[in-house]
Amino acid sequence: MGLDLFPRRTTDDETKEEHPGLTHSPDAPCPFKDDDFPIGMLGTCCSLRGKVAAYELDALGEDDLCERMHHDMTTAEALVFAAELRDAATRLEGKHHDPATVPRGAGFNGVWDSTAKDVVFQEHSTFEEALAAICVAADWYEMVGRLGFGTHAWY
Repeated sequence: MGLDLFPRRTTDDETKEEHPGLTHSPDAPCPFKDDDFPIGMLGTCCSLRGKVAAYELDALGEDDLCERMHHDMTTAEALVFAAELRDAATRLEGKHHDPATVPRGAGFNGVWDSTAKDVVFQEHSTFEEALAAICVAADWYEMVGRLGFGTHAWY
């Protein structure tokens, strides 16, 4: 299952949103243009492919943050969530500063193992890659919030 995150107006009358999923009019430059945020297949230029960050949070035991990525947020909630993602990345980095305790990130390219009756992942991201994905998500949430938008989670 995927997870694409879109900016959305969080006013009392959301039916007045002129350009859903965008923070700008279609003929204006996108404020996200130079940030290279990952975008899903059906995403807009202002969206974020949140699936990777959510998987990384889950792999690193941050279940609450992973779950919350799947929910819509107001502008204020997006800004608070950005700070919470950064705090989690900092805490995890401090907790795993010893190379012997560094966990691996999320698994990809899973195949069914009929003997183990479970999915066995062929590859895993590194701890550094996992933290980077979480920080990218934090940057996106912060930018969306600073632009005065909330978020819509589509999956």
